[in-house]
Amino acid sequence: MQLLLRRSALFAAFAFAFFAHAQPVPQPSNGRAFEEAIVPRVYITLPADTLNWIMQNVTSDKDWHADFVHMHYGVADTVKDVGFRLRGNTSRYSGKKSFKISFNSFTPGHRWEGLKDLNLNGEHNDPSVSRARIGWHLFQDMGLPASRSSHVRLYINGDYMGLYANIEQINDDFVERRYGGKAGNLYKCLWPATLTYLSNDPNDYKFTSGGRRAYDLKTNTTADDYSDLANFIHVLNQTPMADLPCALESVFDVNEYLYSLAVEMSLGHWDNHANNKNNFYLYQSPVDGLMHYITYDLDNTLGVDWINQDWAAKNIHAWGDANNYYPLYHRIKSVPEYQLRLQIFLAEINAHLTSTAFINRSLGYRDQTTGYIGSDPSYPLDYGYDSTTHYNAWHSASGGHVKKGIQPFIAQRVSQTQNQFISGNADPVLWRPRLLGASNQGPIRATVVVYDESLPSSVILQYRESGSTVWTAVDLYDDGLHGDGAAGDRTYGNSFSVAGTVTQLDYRFAAQDVQSQLGQWPCTYATHSLHPFPAVVLNEAQSANQTTVYDQNGDDSDWLELYNLGASSASLVGLTLSDDPSNPGAFRFKSGSIGGNAHAMVWASGDTSQYPDHASFKLSSGGEFLGLYFLDNQGTYHLLDEVQIPALAPDHSYGRWTDGHAQWVVFAEHPTPLMPNAGSLTTENIAALAWKAAPNPFRAGTWIQSSDKAPAQVEITNALGQVVQAFEGEGPFYWTGNTPGMYWVHIATASGVQVLSIVQE
Repeated sequence: MQLLLRRSALFAAFAFAFFAHAQPVPQPSNGRAFEEAIVPRVYITLPADTLNWIMQNVTSDKDWHADFVHMHYGVADTVKDVGFRLRGNTSRYSGKKSFKISFNSFTPGHRWEGLKDLNLNGEHNDPSVSRARIGWHLFQDMGLPASRSSHVRLYINGDYMGLYANIEQINDDFVERRYGGKAGNLYKCLWPATLTYLSNDPNDYKFTSGGRRAYDLKTNTTADDYSDLANFIHVLNQTPMADLPCALESVFDVNEYLYSLAVEMSLGHWDNHANNKNNFYLYQSPVDGLMHYITYDLDNTLGVDWINQDWAAKNIHAWGDANNYYPLYHRIKSVPEYQLRLQIFLAEINAHLTSTAFINRSLGYRDQTTGYIGSDPSYPLDYGYDSTTHYNAWHSASGGHVKKGIQPFIAQRVSQTQNQFISGNADPVLWRPRLLGASNQGPIRATVVVYDESLPSSVILQYRESGSTVWTAVDLYDDGLHGDGAAGDRTYGNSFSVAGTVTQLDYRFAAQDVQSQLGQWPCTYATHSLHPFPAVVLNEAQSANQTTVYDQNGDDSDWLELYNLGASSASLVGLTLSDDPSNPGAFRFKSGSIGGNAHAMVWASGDTSQYPDHASFKLSSGGEFLGLYFLDNQGTYHLLDEVQIPALAPDHSYGRWTDGHAQWVVFAEHPTPLMPNAGSLTTENIAALAWKAAPNPFRAGTWIQSSDKAPAQVEITNALGQVVQAFEGEGPFYWTGNTPGMYWVHIATASGVQVLSIVQE
């Protein structure tokens, strides 16, 4: 197979099927810092003469000593000696100024709620004070990298300064939470960051404008190495157009960029790279080796305009500056297949923008902030806004640069976008392809995200031992039962095994849709290294242990469980555990073993004095990454297994169903430390389905059926998580059984997933 850029049958209306959004980029929980339900208060205290100096010297970025208090549901979080200064560009000269709070300015390494900084934006251009927040949430809803945001009431030296937008800073912590590490280069790209090719010399991209670099490196500043940026710009600009898709996708996450561009279009975000060579970040991720595009600064959106352009009506295929050439936008736009991909993403966004949930959340911001606008002393200073202006901002233009209300803008933008779609069928879009597992002794998990105008008719992984000419195909599923995440989230997955002597695989993903359009990643194939590491996997974890189990000291520490898939005992020496992908060696086993088809447990207490069964980290009940690695003799870490633990209620756990099986679920009633993962099961994705098995228990056979006749995929697994029988269709299905024992029936439909336990006597 090869990458095909082709056109087939025309269609006029884009009759898309809409599903749950894939989540290629993890979004951390809001926590206290970005509270959604209320508008917390933030108090800043500093000497009066210092405050006067800050307000008079608006161009200064000097941090001044201050004290910080965050009032959250009546509970005060206090941080002494933080850095405080003005922030922004033109807003420094406004009546309502914006501020930055830095928790590590005078205490290196200090964080509050995991944050180095808070950006408190006055949003003086926006009468709703909510456009940026609406925009950031739209990015999040679409599974894209986005700043967390909220509103706060700001007080300085006891005086109410007004309602402020609290926007998460894009920095090394930001990319670590989204991309699984922060070791790569992060560039803040501001005017005039055109991404135009200058030369192959990385130093040529260190030029300055307005007293700072246009491509301002924010990480790894000591090395100051721009080689990755220079290479990306070279590929973007110097590759012949016929070769551009394959070449560019090998160094840049094109799908992430196209989806981000689609959101920018939907918001009318014009102060960006495509129209103003401004306001974006680039991050070179060492995890996937790709450069990533991250949108920045969303205040001039949803009807705000300064350059006399109707952004609600502007053609999506002529979005960028027509008078200047910006290669990132203009070269990608010139690829016909990318134009069709853009339409797939825009159609997805349109469906979301018109949903009741999105509309109600937007209006909720209006209702939440209305009570704090009337007393905001800075709100009227720049444009004479008042409470009426604020309330009406959702429904009508405010005059001047606010050309449209939020809701009329969205309605017109959605209508215009659909009318501007060009005819053509896109190839299925394969995004975030991945093989997980460095051991040739256990299963290897494959996942890929697929977007298309309709459901794909088939998604497969092809692999071969490097050097072989024979390819093996593995069907991938989006049913919630094959290590693919939730059913219907567009992530397809499955597991497979290879001979224990295989050391390297060639692999590629492919998808075909109902119009016989074919998508493939990559253009040729990728490679994956394997090693004779133990067949040990993560099996269960509990991040809010209160009464489930106690350690040897009687403490209710959080815990995690490992499971040995092999029948023989496996050494734990060389295995490591971590809750931070950038620090894979956080906890290392120096001794011990795990029996065949047996469990081992580690306490996530953060107390290293209790080695060997206490890890150096804790687990967050709000959600947590957990990784299992092998450290080889050359000092290289190899990822064996990983899981993103969701937010868990007290005494709930998250584990495989059953031991070693690909599916992860929430155990709400019976967590199973050091025991088989079986028993009562509840999980958020279990639907109220009417599937039953009868008789149960049974001897000769049992009927598995549903009253609603919903099409389903059914798998029956044994206690080892092995599939012993599979069915597909409406049922009823008759299973004659296997050997006496307990089995689990996994039923996946469009409505959700149900799991039944059955017993053969």
